[in-house]
Parts: sequence; structure tokens; C-alpha cells
Amino acid sequence: MSNNSATLSENNQTYFDDFASSTKRPSWIIDLWSQITAEIHARRDWIGISTSFEDGSTDGNNKTYNSRLLDYACGEGTLSRNLFNYVDEAWGIDVSAGMVKSYNEQAAALGIPKGKKMVAVQGDLLSPSIDDHNGTSFAAKEWFDFDLAIMSMALHHVASPEDAVRTLVRRVKEGRSVIFIDFVSGSMVRRGESHHGMGKCGHGHGTQDLPGAHTRTREGFEEEEMKKMLVDAGCDEVGVAEFGDLTRMEVGDQVVVGRLFLAKGKGARTSM
Repeated sequence: MSNNSATLSENNQTYFDDFASSTKRPSWIIDLWSQITAEIHARRDWIGISTSFEDGSTDGNNKTYNSRLLDYACGEGTLSRNLFNYVDEAWGIDVSAGMVKSYNEQAAALGIPKGKKMVAVQGDLLSPSIDDHNGTSFAAKEWFDFDLAIMSMALHHVASPEDAVRTLVRRVKEGRSVIFIDFVSGSMVRRGESHHGMGKCGHGHGTQDLPGAHTRTREGFEEEEMKKMLVDAGCDEVGVAEFGDLTRMEVGDQVVVGRLFLAKGKGARTSM
């Protein structure tokens, strides 16, 4: 990991540790995750969240196996909890120890049924030292062969989005889906500015001078850019769907609106 990447990872860890330690989540955060969850459920078939996940999937020999979700940059586990009806196991990873602690506390509060699993660990799949992350080896077999991998609202926080996409594609079974949710490039503007939507007709002032800017590397992605990253990572079925409604956020004392997208990749996995 380069010095810049290491510093970025440390910045994100500190920033989100502080966020996790706060006692109350602002309403806009709750609304954001509700919007993301609703969009995922509305596109469940398109994403490839098979209804067979609910009762156990079968391999080519009709042998039942546990369906597994990888929730990368999982935060407090909102998506893991909302997708848990469709999988037997949810495995989360986050650079923030505070977020991981909250994830595991909320998972325990659910009362996980026997035979199911929901757990998060602190770590960074993009670090070259994947053999030891606070006692977790991401080179171990259990961290591969997922039925679905998702990275939501985090791709703009990493030094190399291309590496992040390739890494998640390598972690899923052949023919299974990887999902990325993030901002459409150029769509974020502050309240009171003219919103052109979908990054087509100009750009707002963005958020680079607002709190948390030191944890971000960019403000969004173009559709063709996302498709290319997925194809280059080994996916032969890709697609990008923009959210219908704008997303409202409060950053510092500013209100920012933007449009999110959901990008899907599915196909052959590259070598481990």
C-alpha cells in the first residue's frame, strides 16, 4: 500500500470511528439508507439476488450450501441486516473498528437463528498485507466464494477504485454478482444551486471544501467508467441503473443533493 493509500485508509478509519462513537444518527443518514435499501429490493431480480437464497441454494449436484454475502466497507451493517432474509451468512469488513463494533452489536441484538451467521471484522481488502488484519487472514478460503458482494457509498473513499472492483469480483463465485452504489459524477450540488442531474449539464461546487473531504478521492463516477472497471475485472454482464429520486445530505452546515447509481457486474471470476 502506498503512503498516500495508507494515509487515506487511516483518515477514513479515524473519521468513521468518530462517527460511530456519536450516540444519534441524523435523520438524513436514516433516509439515505432507507432509499438505498428500497432501490436494492426493487431491483432484486436484476441484481441477481435469487429467491432460492432464502431456502438454501444448490450446486450442480443438488447439494445445499449456505448462501453468503460479503458487505465490504460495511459500516454499521445496514445492508447486511436488510439483506439477511436472502442469505444464510453475512460477512462484513470495515477499516473502522468503531463501525465493526456497532455492526456486531446490532447483529447480536437481532438474535441470529441457528445455522445463520452475521459478523464483521476490521480490515482492508485493498492492503497488500491480506494475511493478517487484526488476527483475520483475508487469504483464507472463508473470505472467497461469496454469492453476492456489495460496496455501498464507499468507492469514492478508496485510492484506486479499479483495485476495489477487481478485489470484490475475485471474492464472488463465478456467475454471481458484485454491486457498487455511489454518486453519479457531477450530480452533487449544494442547496440553492441549479441542479442539472445525472452529470450531464455541468457541475455544482461539490463537497471538496466540506467536512470529511480528506477521506474522499472523488465525487462520483460516470456510467461508462463503472462499466469499464467491471469488464476489466472479469465481468461479462454489467449494467448501471440510476436512482429515480435525488439524495439529500447534510455535510457540515451545508445541504447537498446528488443522484446515486447502482452498478452490477456478473460473470467469470478472475484467479484468486
